Amino acid sequence: MDTSRLNFQDWPLDLLVDYALKVHHRTIRREGPATLALVEKVVGENEVMPEVRELFAGSLEALESHLMKEENVLFPFLYELYKADEDGLKIEQMHCGTIGNPIRVMMMEHGDELARHERIAALTNHYTAPADASADYRTLLARLEEFMEALKEHIHVENDIIFPGFLEVEQRVVTHGYRF
Repeated sequence: MDTSRLNFQDWPLDLLVDYALKVHHRTIRREGPATLALVEKVVGENEVMPEVRELFAGSLEALESHLMKEENVLFPFLYELYKADEDGLKIEQMHCGTIGNPIRVMMMEHGDELARHERIAALTNHYTAPADASADYRTLLARLEEFMEALKEHIHVENDIIFPGFLEVEQRVVTHGYRF
């Protein structure tokens, strides 16, 4: 799906969180295992494929943990912040203090995954198939490139728009007590 013409900067923050959940998270969970299955199918076709398999499998495992943290911890509180801001209310801070703490973790994990996928790109000569590559190998490279582009969009939307936006919202609506 080509989203290059979407201007995410103009979207309400809650809609961006919805988009991250319904588009990015679903795409990772749907396309990741299918792509890994294709890696497994062609692993013997090129000497770089065992490392690609290890990197991609490790990425899927790390991403699943990452997505669960977003879905179960960070994003529910972001929705609370958004609602409070819309309603002109004050709420207590997140159980771990400022949302800056989990955001730093999410951004670090984004960096780790981006580096892992940049390594995959380098190993595959930036997704360029050798002349004698099979159709499955060529399909795999296209899927790996699409996965990387989707991951970059996910990271951009969260790191550059959602997280800074909610840090501003937090300043407006959070009282600095503890939630129990």
